[in-house]
Amino acid sequence: MLPIILSLSLAASPATPSAAATAPAETTTSLPPTAPDAIAAPPTTPVTPSPATVTPSPAPAPAEKSDRPPSFALPNGEESRHAVSPAGAPNQRFVPGKGLEIKSADGRFALALSLRFGFLYSLRHTPTQPDADPATALPRYENNLEIRRFRTVFHGNLFGAHNKYFLQLALAPREIDVRDGAVRGSPVFDAYMQFEKFRDVNVRVGQYRVMYTRERNIADVNPLLIDRSLANNEFNVDRDIGLDLRSEDLGGVKKLRYYAGVFLGEGRDLNKFTDPGLMYVGRVDVLPFGLFDDYEASDLWRLKKFRMSISGAYAFIDRAHKDRGVLGAVPADGGTTNYHNTTADIMLKYAGWSLEAGYMWRRGTRTPGSNVDEMGVPLPVAAARNGHGWMIQTAFLLPRLRLEPAFRYSGNRALGAETSMPSRDEIGGGLNYYFFGHNLKMQLDYFRTFNIGQIDLGTDLVRLQLQAAL
Repeated sequence: MLPIILSLSLAASPATPSAAATAPAETTTSLPPTAPDAIAAPPTTPVTPSPATVTPSPAPAPAEKSDRPPSFALPNGEESRHAVSPAGAPNQRFVPGKGLEIKSADGRFALALSLRFGFLYSLRHTPTQPDADPATALPRYENNLEIRRFRTVFHGNLFGAHNKYFLQLALAPREIDVRDGAVRGSPVFDAYMQFEKFRDVNVRVGQYRVMYTRERNIADVNPLLIDRSLANNEFNVDRDIGLDLRSEDLGGVKKLRYYAGVFLGEGRDLNKFTDPGLMYVGRVDVLPFGLFDDYEASDLWRLKKFRMSISGAYAFIDRAHKDRGVLGAVPADGGTTNYHNTTADIMLKYAGWSLEAGYMWRRGTRTPGSNVDEMGVPLPVAAARNGHGWMIQTAFLLPRLRLEPAFRYSGNRALGAETSMPSRDEIGGGLNYYFFGHNLKMQLDYFRTFNIGQIDLGTDLVRLQLQAAL
């Protein structure tokens, strides 16, 4: 596999990149160097061009005016606030991973369009259970080749540089939940606006990933391994619609962040009236050695200085309708659950090495529903999914290479006498090859998932993924 990856990298890699293209993110910006031929050339007497050879600068295009007459009731400057902003070639560029960017000349408007997609092959082995009927036993081997992700992203700003927006549509079959030929989910994954006028209080409103676990808030194109951990799948609160207050640099000290929000607590795709139960979330990040890209897996820039991010979060979901909060299945009896959730995590990076670890805890109190069976008998009250979980993963980018071995261990444990959450573990690792960072990479991983004390009866999963973003 390694020779194939290396041969692909030779075909995909460009010529030796410039220093500007390979400089680490923490390098400060410097003045552009003087061209070598200009340094070597002797001084010459400047020549004043004749008037005939001087090319006059073109006059700026006049701003387009509205065909509506101004009204005496308009606020001051309202017409100019809605005026068309001209665009030109100097304000257009292509940024790998962010796509095609277009900006107005005055900076009030910007639009970036990008695509993200990936292809995934999976091979799964499920051992036959000792007490299984051979005639109905699960097949030992299954495989699948799918379009794992297909995203279209629009983002930028409007009516000012501080008014940001982000829209993400997901169109892959798994993402829109295609089952039995029917689409059961909306392609709208993210749709929000963010107002960043003040450093210490920014406002985000819309549908997006709730700032609870770190692992879930690492972008879908950036996870260390092909998918997120077993614990994150059980305990994260995923996407919801609502609003939060946040700061990416609280106090300007470059060491603190916070997020505090209120959400409907129903997950994405809600399109009907519901009870007034809400979800309340708060998260704090502490970065004692300064800000860095702690919401991106891997240390692609091989940071020259050690970096650390320590975080904690709490979420309360009032009258959750699903057994994992905003995710999961509706309990058979109906009813709701009040869930308390808490998590703590850490991210470390240095010189190509990265380590991420997290702990998650959840406890709920059920309010029984009124569902009955075919005979009219009330269904038993389902227990809440009380439990805790953890994950730890680490990786190291080999020096002078784009190859990265990675390892992960994750587990869930049920808590209390009455809980409907199973106790399971997963262990595995993989190899990543970054042709162009996360924007074009190939990943190979292997995991075994098993019940406690039954590692020999675990399910094996091997995956190979090619992923691109432009």
